[in-house]
Amino acid sequence: MPPCFRKSIVIATIAYLLTASCSAPKHPDWSRYEYRYMDGQFVAPYRDFPEGRERGEWQCYDGKIHRAFDCTFVHGGWDQYQFIYREKR
Repeated sequence: MPPCFRKSIVIATIAYLLTASCSAPKHPDWSRYEYRYMDGQFVAPYRDFPEGRERGEWQCYDGKIHRAFDCTFVHGGWDQYQFIYREKR
């Protein structure tokens, strides 16, 4: 592999890692997001986890790995998430 190609790969990888870490959502951000569940408690007026089609509107944020998941694909284990949120309407 030519040295200039390796250098390009290294620079691209560093740029990706820097931008990926900056694009993660910052919570809580009440001006941008509506919260349903935060740090083990429901946020009023909500009293339960999203059900059915409504799940697709919500994101489940895992604070341990700093990653958000579409709640549609979550089946139980809701307590592992630090936040359940969606964009404000």
